[in-house]
Amino acid sequence: MASSVWAGCLRSPEVRGQLYDPATHTFSPTDDVDYFTATLLTNGKLLFVGEYDDESHSTRTAYLYFPSTGTFTMTGYTTQGGAAGTATLLGDGTVLIAAGPNASAELYDPVAGSFNDTGTMTMARNLPRAALLNNGQVLITGGYIFGPLPLASAELYRPPVSAPAPVLLSLPGDGRGQGAIQHADTYQLVTPDYPAIAGEVIVIYCTGLVDGGVIPPQVAIGGRMADVLFFGNTPGYVGLNQVNVRVPGGVVPGSGVSVRLTYLGRPSNEVTIGVR
Repeated sequence: MASSVWAGCLRSPEVRGQLYDPATHTFSPTDDVDYFTATLLTNGKLLFVGEYDDESHSTRTAYLYFPSTGTFTMTGYTTQGGAAGTATLLGDGTVLIAAGPNASAELYDPVAGSFNDTGTMTMARNLPRAALLNNGQVLITGGYIFGPLPLASAELYRPPVSAPAPVLLSLPGDGRGQGAIQHADTYQLVTPDYPAIAGEVIVIYCTGLVDGGVIPPQVAIGGRMADVLFFGNTPGYVGLNQVNVRVPGGVVPGSGVSVRLTYLGRPSNEVTIGVR
């Protein structure tokens, strides 16, 4: 996945897409676009919906942006149009397009490249806010109907298939205490008796990662971000994921150093390891 960030001036007659490089703090031109929402997919592409035509009318066309080539390709048509709504990446890799003047809701399937209705909201909401919760549901709040006064209400979207936040495995089996985390070279557990050291590679076992996803999880060990070297399915174990990371420097030694994972914006439970 490219390390650059796409940026653009939305709803403008002279839209110019740009890539921001955080390493050099510079912008460079890329393909142009005029859309309302941009969502990073687990495959590393960006989904754009809510296109505006020359007369500032919303259309149903949706496009994918390819960071490797800096170009857009059409990926289908939304069922209602995505203008003035929200786009939320769900835990299974699909995208919820919700709200707007029609109170519609639909799911984008990145594998099929298609949009499908998924119910109707309780009320129309222009420009609301949406947040993916740890239980896999989406909280949609605020917005406007007509006029300047904002809505003070909120509603929940429950997806057909719930994808909860990632879970780190632990030896007690309750997601707490000693983590199911191994030294990469010996496959011994990283415990107070066999602690990890800075720079060492360890293997963290978990559930909840999207199959084939290219967006890496973030791992914090003792409050410091670890370098992720590998993430994905554990060979030979269906439904089990692993994340190989390098223990960061500066971690305060101890027998119960915290380990936590964040994936697609949702934090996991916290387990512990020994570090010296």
